[in-house]
Amino acid sequence: MHSSLKPCLIAASTLALTACVTFDIGREKTKAPQLTCAPDTVMLMKKLGLEPGQQGSLQLEASQSGGPNDYGIYRQGHVTSRLESAVGNLPAGTLVSGVLWMNTGKVQVRYTQASLPDGQSYPVCLVLGTEAPGGIYAEAGTTVGAITLPKSVPFTVVSQFE
Repeated sequence: MHSSLKPCLIAASTLALTACVTFDIGREKTKAPQLTCAPDTVMLMKKLGLEPGQQGSLQLEASQSGGPNDYGIYRQGHVTSRLESAVGNLPAGTLVSGVLWMNTGKVQVRYTQASLPDGQSYPVCLVLGTEAPGGIYAEAGTTVGAITLPKSVPFTVVSQFE
C-alpha cells in the first residue's frame, strides 16, 4: 500500500465510525402512535380528490421561519405542517396536523387532520416521505431530543397507516 493512501484510509475509517456512532444515538426506538385510517376518512379523501400515492411538499413546522432549503430542529410529538403544493382539492397553505416520532434513525409523521385556509377541516391520511409507510432519514447529529431535518419535505397520501 502506498504511504500516501494510509492517511486517507484512516480518515475514511474515522468518518465511517463517527457516522455509525452518530446514527446509533438517533436510533433509539419510540413507539408509533396507534392511529388508523378509517374507511369513512378514505371515502372523504376521494371526494376531496386525494388518492393514495399522490405526493406533494410541505413545510414541516408551519410556525418555523426560514426557506425551503434551510434545516430545522424538531421534537417528537404533535406537529402542524403547511402544504407548499396543492394536492387534490387541498390548496397550498393548508395546515395538516399529525404526530412526529423517530424510529431507528427514520423520522415518521402521520397526518390525520387538514385545515384549509378558508377554515374548513377534514380528516386525512398523509405520511411524511415519498411512499408508505413513510418517513425520511434524519440528518447526522440528530438525537431523539433534537431531530435535524430539512424545513421542506415530501409527503404522500395513503389509504392506511402501516
